[in-house]
Amino acid sequence: MKKIVTITNMTGARNGGCEALVASIADGVANSCGRQNVTINLDSADAVYDARAFADRIDRVFPTSPIPKPSWSPAAQKAAYATIGGIAEKRGKGSAAIANLRRSDLLIATGGDVFTSDYGGLAKHARTLAVGRPVALLAQTLGPFSPAAEERFRKLMSTVVLCTVRESETLGYLQDKFPELNAEQTADVAFLLPVTPKEEARSILEDIYRFPVAGRKLVGLSVSSGILSFRSELKPDEYLNEIAAFVDHLNAKGYGVVVIPHVQERDPKNNDIYACLEVMKRVKAPQENVLLSLTTLSASDYKGIIGLCDALVGARTHATIASMSQGIPTVSIAYSRKAWGIMRDYYGQELGTALTIDVANLTTARLIEAFEAAIDNGPTTNTAAEMNNRASINFERVKEFLRL
Repeated sequence: MKKIVTITNMTGARNGGCEALVASIADGVANSCGRQNVTINLDSADAVYDARAFADRIDRVFPTSPIPKPSWSPAAQKAAYATIGGIAEKRGKGSAAIANLRRSDLLIATGGDVFTSDYGGLAKHARTLAVGRPVALLAQTLGPFSPAAEERFRKLMSTVVLCTVRESETLGYLQDKFPELNAEQTADVAFLLPVTPKEEARSILEDIYRFPVAGRKLVGLSVSSGILSFRSELKPDEYLNEIAAFVDHLNAKGYGVVVIPHVQERDPKNNDIYACLEVMKRVKAPQENVLLSLTTLSASDYKGIIGLCDALVGARTHATIASMSQGIPTVSIAYSRKAWGIMRDYYGQELGTALTIDVANLTTARLIEAFEAAIDNGPTTNTAAEMNNRASINFERVKEFLRL
């Protein structure tokens, strides 16, 4: 009988990072366990869109049920899952979604860094731990937790049967706070995201965007609108002006810039199109650059386009991972601690710190300095291969648990 694996905590593939995570998890489970041995389902807050986005990877997409509510206690959440899970599937979409969770042999909670107090959403995402089925937390950045969040997590974490993390900072935190989780360091699952072939990626730029790339030096630039919402101390005009001046510098050095709106959620506050457009309005020679806004591209397409670039400067974590996974010189604009940990583990303490810019200290001069350091360091093909191998360990552990 096939094992049922359900990927949970998905907000939607309009976010390229979320798409990269789910696509990589689905592929990783299928490749390691054998597609014929597993049914792979998805529990998503954007089920209709995601059913199309993952049509070739996911057997069925269920809309995330609003019950149990995040405000409920862990005990109430557990009771709700147990009760509703026993209701016949025909009783409604919410019941069907919960029934699927309760039938699953393994729940894989995605999200990258949603199990933390950094964003205030732990109670919502921790509901997966209350379902009563085995849970895998794969290659995440976990914690730190506030005292109340830590108490909630402790009450729910008994269902966690696999816990891997993507950087050493989280590993140390968990070994200190939650040694019983037996956390293991691997690498972000999106290091394994398939990449659109170079010819197809080149065709996207040249045939759709009319942006010739032959003989051209390119830099990928991921600009985040979400930063302006998450970091309230930032002044939007200053942030956008510094980035635009950096683009002007790159243009003066002979680089064309590919501006990447990696996240395009329905909420304008987390839709990178708006910040990218504002940067393009401010640059002196917009015709020397291209904004990827004319068509919907997949996370693999973005990865393929990044693969055509000499370097990537990214404010979105999974844009930087798309770059590093190909060994391309990478600079990270950090709005949370996860970026520091990932970059330091990849490049080493000294260089990783030099290539990471806290958004609060972002200036054109600092961007130029980090970019030049990344270019001077050159491609990191061997490190990329090592990280890709470490990412594959996540799915070896899934296979071991499912005994396939």
